Amino acid sequence: MYSHTLACVSESTYINTPNFSSSIFSSHFTSQTEQQHDNTFHKPHALALAQQTKLTSRNMLFKTIISSLAFLALVVSSADAAQAKKPNILLVHGAFADGSSWSSVITILQDRGYNVTAVQQSLSSLPDDIAKTKVALSTLPGPVVLVGHSFGGAVISNAGHDASNVAALVFVSAFCPDDGESVTDLGKNYPALPSSNLFVPESNGRISLSQPNFVKYFAPDVNKVKAKVMAAAQGPCDAARFLWKSGPAAWREKPSWAIISGNDQIINPAIQEYCAKRMHAKKAVKVAGASHAVLVSQPKIVADLILEAAKSVTSK
Repeated sequence: MYSHTLACVSESTYINTPNFSSSIFSSHFTSQTEQQHDNTFHKPHALALAQQTKLTSRNMLFKTIISSLAFLALVVSSADAAQAKKPNILLVHGAFADGSSWSSVITILQDRGYNVTAVQQSLSSLPDDIAKTKVALSTLPGPVVLVGHSFGGAVISNAGHDASNVAALVFVSAFCPDDGESVTDLGKNYPALPSSNLFVPESNGRISLSQPNFVKYFAPDVNKVKAKVMAAAQGPCDAARFLWKSGPAAWREKPSWAIISGNDQIINPAIQEYCAKRMHAKKAVKVAGASHAVLVSQPKIVADLILEAAKSVTSK
């Protein structure tokens, strides 16, 4: 009975056990299988996800770099475009001077962002000065504002003729002879100034002013120390330039501006006023009390008029 019972229990247990064991085993097997399946599935998935995340990060970084470079290029391009809109400025000195006479004017113009060049003339003859200025012009892309002081006015009148890159002219206490006219012809209707009898001839056909007379007549309103330096460094010029006949005048073709020195003792202020009127200057500024060296004694006034001419070119 006991044995039977046991057997029965055993049988019963045996009979029922497979269902229980199968359930447990099945559950265990399924759990392991699912875990293995999950592990098998998730490992490459996680790796792909990590790779995708890294790729996305790289793409974002790449896009950020590209955007930054594009922005930088735009800024540089805008700056270049702004600079490109500004004309070049070419300064031409006259007799008894050199390129350094423009120094204070140059500083003001450069501070305003302009590219400025000053021609260094040999003063051997007006044709030589004109040729030197044309060479300088050929190196500058247009537009160009061409500025001349004293005999430099005759130079820019000729060098600027038919020059496609010259957009404006500025005459600073300058001669402005017309076609077939000399500066002597230009002044024949006006009284000669005392300085015209004080030029000292040199053995090579050039003329100059004694240093005391240079200070007294050429630069009386300039700081005395600076005026004496200018006198010592003055550029003697050929005497023939006073009789040289001009070619076609650029001021008949291009807009012009003028500075008139009210106390000029080298070029009669009345001649300067006549020139401004004849060329129909866009604007003529008469500087009361200014000497022939107005570009040294009053550089801001001179620079301001050049800037006005330059802005008129930029705005076109």
